[in-house]
Amino acid sequence: MTLQPTGRVSMQVPLAALDAVRAGILAVDALAAGGYDSGLFEQAAGIEQYRPLPGTDAAHGQAGQVQRVPSVCLGFHLPRDAARLERIVAQGIAPHHPWHHPLIEVAQVQLYLRDQSRPALRSQRHRVVRETW
Repeated sequence: MTLQPTGRVSMQVPLAALDAVRAGILAVDALAAGGYDSGLFEQAAGIEQYRPLPGTDAAHGQAGQVQRVPSVCLGFHLPRDAARLERIVAQGIAPHHPWHHPLIEVAQVQLYLRDQSRPALRSQRHRVVRETW
């Protein structure tokens, strides 16, 4: 296993739009890594809260009133590739997310990834992780 630089992309998505945003992302990019694709994660449903300010053309709610919307954190990892990320955001997220300006968090992270030339052995994988701590 080797430590690889990647990006973690995550955003809050209202539950009502989750299927559309997920499908939009995967229509643009299969999010393939190793022997898998469709690599998305969802964290437990919660509440997104905000208040549109006067003059805001709110996609949901009215100016001056606090809004509380059931939402989920949707995310994925991909190699650090700005053009690929921009394509996913512009074509896969923005057209399907109900907010005018969805907050999309991009963090640089490092993941332990298996060397594709060697088969994965669970005991080896766990031993390597323990030894690096």
